[in-house]
Amino acid sequence: MTLCDATQYVHYLSPTEGGRCHDKRLADEYRLCLPLGSVLRQDLGLLGHAPAGVVVEMPHKKLPKQELSFAQQLYNQLLSPLRVVIEHAHSGIKRLRMVQDTLRLRGEWRRDTVMAVACGLHNLRVRSALRAYAPDKLPNQVE
Repeated sequence: MTLCDATQYVHYLSPTEGGRCHDKRLADEYRLCLPLGSVLRQDLGLLGHAPAGVVVEMPHKKLPKQELSFAQQLYNQLLSPLRVVIEHAHSGIKRLRMVQDTLRLRGEWRRDTVMAVACGLHNLRVRSALRAYAPDKLPNQVE
């Protein structure tokens, strides 16, 4: 479970867990103290998780054999570009191929260390001055 801001900077990384652990249980186990009034955009894997004093924005889930209303579809479409930031952060972390591929190191602390290093490299890349270029002048553009 990761927590990032609008710039894709990872502020929190929970200890790694096996793929069989449900997101909701992990969120309840590793409680976060978020500032009052902050906005938490979460996916449907955290259905039912609502920390006190935090505004939770979550897409509407389509029920079996039912369709979403127009307002629900519109809400999901407006929320999608805001939630894609965390997906971009995850892909930035997975640039380190050790995280993306099967890691055959023994010991949970080694896997946690690899993930922490991958997040640190991602944060370094996000905060780099070379990343903040003017959109009209790309780095390889010849004048």
